[in-house]
Amino acid sequence: MPITSPAVCDLTSLWETLKVDKNETFLLQKSKDQEGRLWKTVLATIQNVFDTKQPPFRIVLKNPQAPDVGHMVAAADTLKAIEKDWSWIEENLAVELERLEDPYDREAYAVSKFQSYVANAEKDSDEKSTDAKFRAAARAWRQVFRLPERERLVAFYSCAYHKKLINQGWLYISMSYVCFYSFVLGTETRVVIELKDVEELSKDRSKRGVFSDTIKIVTTSKQEHIFSNLFQRDETYDLLEHLTNLAMQRLLKSTLTDPAPGLAFVPEVPSETPTTPSPPLPFSYAALTQSLGLGSGPLKQSFEEQKRNVGYQTAFNLPQTEKLADDIYSICSISGTQSNFHGRLFISNSFLCFQSSTKYQCTLVLHFHAIKRVERISSQTSTIAITVWHQLKLLFQMIGDKSISDKFCGVLKEKLNAHVPNMKNLKPFLLTCASEDVLAEREVQKGGLGLKYGFVELRKNKEKNKLRYWMAYFKELGRNLTLIRLPTYIKLVRIGIPNTLRGEMWEYSCGAIYKRYMNAGYYDRLHLDNKGRASLSTEEIEKDLNRSLPEYRGYQTEEGINSLRRVLYAYSFHDPEIGYCQAMNIIVSVLLIYLTEEQAFWILSVLCERLLPGYYSVNMVGAVVDNHVFETLVDKFMPVLAEHLRKHEIQLSVACLPWFLSLFINSLPLPYALRILDCFFMEGPKVLFQVGLAILKTNGDAIMKVKDDGELMNLVKGYFANLGEVVRSPEDPKNVRVTTKFNQLMLTAYREFQAVTHEMIIELRKSHQLKVIHGLDTYAKRSVIRNLSSTGKFSKDDLLFICDQFFTVQYYQRAGGAANAPANNDRMDIHAFKQFLGRIASWANTEKDEEEQASRLGTDTPSKPVVGHAFLDKLFEQFDRNKDGVVEFQDVVIGLGSIAHTDLMTLLNWFFDLHDTDKDGKVSKEEMIQISESLLFLMRREEPDQYLGPVSSLLNRAFMQAAEEADDEKLDEAAAAKRKGSNPQALQLSITINKFRELILGDDYLVDFFDHGFARSFALREGENSSVQQNVRPLVVVGPKDIMDGLVKEGWKWASRQMGSGTPKKSGKRNSVRHMAGDGEAVAAAAAAATAKTKERVDKDGAIPEGKEDDTERTSGAGEDGSTVRNSEDGTTEDEDYEEEDDDEEYEDDDQGDDNDLLQEVDSLLREADLPADAGSDFKQGDSGQRLSDEINRILSHAPGTVKADEPTEDL
Repeated sequence: MPITSPAVCDLTSLWETLKVDKNETFLLQKSKDQEGRLWKTVLATIQNVFDTKQPPFRIVLKNPQAPDVGHMVAAADTLKAIEKDWSWIEENLAVELERLEDPYDREAYAVSKFQSYVANAEKDSDEKSTDAKFRAAARAWRQVFRLPERERLVAFYSCAYHKKLINQGWLYISMSYVCFYSFVLGTETRVVIELKDVEELSKDRSKRGVFSDTIKIVTTSKQEHIFSNLFQRDETYDLLEHLTNLAMQRLLKSTLTDPAPGLAFVPEVPSETPTTPSPPLPFSYAALTQSLGLGSGPLKQSFEEQKRNVGYQTAFNLPQTEKLADDIYSICSISGTQSNFHGRLFISNSFLCFQSSTKYQCTLVLHFHAIKRVERISSQTSTIAITVWHQLKLLFQMIGDKSISDKFCGVLKEKLNAHVPNMKNLKPFLLTCASEDVLAEREVQKGGLGLKYGFVELRKNKEKNKLRYWMAYFKELGRNLTLIRLPTYIKLVRIGIPNTLRGEMWEYSCGAIYKRYMNAGYYDRLHLDNKGRASLSTEEIEKDLNRSLPEYRGYQTEEGINSLRRVLYAYSFHDPEIGYCQAMNIIVSVLLIYLTEEQAFWILSVLCERLLPGYYSVNMVGAVVDNHVFETLVDKFMPVLAEHLRKHEIQLSVACLPWFLSLFINSLPLPYALRILDCFFMEGPKVLFQVGLAILKTNGDAIMKVKDDGELMNLVKGYFANLGEVVRSPEDPKNVRVTTKFNQLMLTAYREFQAVTHEMIIELRKSHQLKVIHGLDTYAKRSVIRNLSSTGKFSKDDLLFICDQFFTVQYYQRAGGAANAPANNDRMDIHAFKQFLGRIASWANTEKDEEEQASRLGTDTPSKPVVGHAFLDKLFEQFDRNKDGVVEFQDVVIGLGSIAHTDLMTLLNWFFDLHDTDKDGKVSKEEMIQISESLLFLMRREEPDQYLGPVSSLLNRAFMQAAEEADDEKLDEAAAAKRKGSNPQALQLSITINKFRELILGDDYLVDFFDHGFARSFALREGENSSVQQNVRPLVVVGPKDIMDGLVKEGWKWASRQMGSGTPKKSGKRNSVRHMAGDGEAVAAAAAAATAKTKERVDKDGAIPEGKEDDTERTSGAGEDGSTVRNSEDGTTEDEDYEEEDDDEEYEDDDQGDDNDLLQEVDSLLREADLPADAGSDFKQGDSGQRLSDEINRILSHAPGTVKADEPTEDL
């Protein structure tokens, strides 16, 4: 119901009042039509540009203080819809308002009632927003584009679209689509782009290069869409980028294998009875937003909040569950030092964080459990003192208004009080941290395999020196959960972490220590809950266990192998979509040398989820994206080297992809790979790119001489083998300082490639991931096509298009969170099958029919199955070769091939078998009527004048043939019974395949339909199908010629009206539609009598008079008394049972019919079929004659020149 929150509106002469309630409180108004089409066009253009267009009907709550001002409480596009709102107001408000005498009380009561209604309505609907402009935009967006109900508008912006002309209009951004609409001087422009089809998204300048106000979108079909005049360009771009990334994630999931590799095997239990697929569940916005981590408010606001939270989590390496609660500018001082840091203080669910304004100067992350005391030093300066667990005291002086500081302190106090009961969990956790043992100068108790089997590199002198530096840092600036990260910390990590502390420092640097603390016991529960389970991932893990760092002593024992197995098993159960990927075993085998199993598990989760997303998925999309990023960086920093590699077609990925996948562990000697890991966990993935660039830079001269991939591989391997060689520092002219090749490599990485930042890597990943994901998607679809056992005689392009539409339906089903969607991506149930057909054939799209039915019947009337669903059900059963209630892609290809690539006779046989439900080789009367209904359904998008006659003729000739084959004695009995006034025995219609062929071949229109039209109705090319273009494919209608033609045409019409010229009459229906009104049995009986009379004429005269053969053989219906009615040559109606003419009715075969004549003709058709005038809207499924009559009414209601469904005359 379009009840909206009360909005102030003006009561002007542009609105006509239709109704006033008995309390004279509400007005039902309709906007007045403006005279002159030219003025209407200009007015519509202005309304579109300034977004002032309103629905034509509204309900206004009168304002007792100002008679020319009111509150608009409802708006609708049809009179029927607004009347329903009017009825709701009368039922729910009229009685209460009548009790109130004061008009001001009535107004206040009504306003509060409407506000309460809107507040308690479904919050997920975008039309229930508190913003009146947003509600109007959402309503207009749904009406113009008619997208699926699951779609939800996120935002809309004013902009211009560039094609042949610049069209000013509105850009609508929803969860899955980008839409543009404009109406300029009579020309509409509509653009619909699927976000999953976006291949390139970029900011641009206007064509003249003056303003940075343009966004360019390139789709997979290489179509460019340019939107300019975006005054909020950056906001629009960020929103589009975020939604496109979400679409890409869903697209990636739709290409993954089913079941997920980490899911445990479940034995299939055969069911005794086949299960019938249930209809799709109603779409739940709450489920979707919850899966995306969004709130229940407006989507745009939720996305902005999500973006802030992600930025906060990334900055401090926090778990994804942390939500930013408040922040404030402050100055941080560390007790015992002279350091003061200006920055920002943040509060979230479980953490208090500080980050200095100068990057890397000071970073602090404190879990609330690590805070022992909070004191307010000065209320005037808003300074608080925080004492942490390790006796470190911090001072925070908050900058800003006192009320803001008080609010921040209130939030901090609330969060701390909430965590008091769980602070006891901190002590047991600290016992697992090696830093506590090191400072206590006792032997480390908890750690990895290195404590027992030795570490990879152990030089006691260097270890002692490093350990002394770290102990001094811990004493002054905290440790584990209270550690403060200063520039000194970064230097200590870069020179190398001591072996005893390496595991804890890795864990702290990447943030895994917080996940471990907040999920205590989770690792052990994973093993308990999945004990004894096997999956595809566990099978692959078993194959790789003995190939994981076999040179290390710990993995030559059962203890080491079991630890590795347990960690890999646990992660495959934790994230079954990833499960296990090769190279994970190499990384975990190194982690376990320095970490416990639980610590290694949480570092692996951070690695897969945040540091290297998509690296270890089934399609390894993250690694492919980063390979493109690396090539882009090489081209930017070393263009000469990049050109040489392109010239000789040398693929960098051959050498560089293993570096990133194994974090250099498999490529470099392990002591040097550990040094890279130290920096990687602290600074993130940018280190991998910096080191990779430094390797190419250091070996640049040698690489310029290589000619193929093999030479490059050998060159790099030789360089890695000699990283320990001592070289003289080029910066020391006296050669006093010596260094190794590895140290030189790291210096090159940090000095010459310091411009490679985390932000640069993120931006490059975004720019490449769209093309990479679409490439993987296309590759997956081509693989499906290659595995087909039968191609159905389709070309590769046709198969790729069909495959794309097939998986697109699956994509939207999964995106909508359909709970009963098929488990596998490559299978469709009947509901998805109907959506798939609707994308490739306009006749299969029944959404428009359902909307038209709802507009006729209203929302309160239960909806009835749209004519044609029975045909789609039969088609699904025909395609379902295994009869298991789902169809695979192979079934679809074979089924479509049997329609599109076959001869006429084979297709007739197929259509006959489709409707022969009992498979007896014959169709009965009921099945023949179903055939006619199917033909009406398939041809309903064509002009009614073309197909109504052939379909009605098909039915008549079928009944006539049945009558001709009847025994003469039965015909005489039927005629005698008719003369006596009794009903003749019903004829049993039974048509074989041969007779069916004769019936079809007897009509040229039906022959053309089965020979060409049916196959052509399937659009197997992008953009061929109008319904696909409207709903999913980009559709652009624009051009200067259209605008000029419209202006000239409207000008001539205006001039004609001024000169008094009449308007042409509306086109009516030819009387060939009468062929479909008769009841089946009456037609058969009358046809038999007509056939007998025809035989008498032939026997008497010897031949049928020339020119009268068609009129004799083709009867058109049955009269009220059972007589056969046909059209004579001069257009008059003759009665075959009487020699005298019946002049009661006369139907002229004229295209210039009138609307009233058409309505009268419909009534007469219904009377002839012995149906009441309203039978078309209230029929029984079992009555075939009524079904056809209802179909006539439905077709006539959409025919040119008939009244529209929302006009008052619709009740006729």
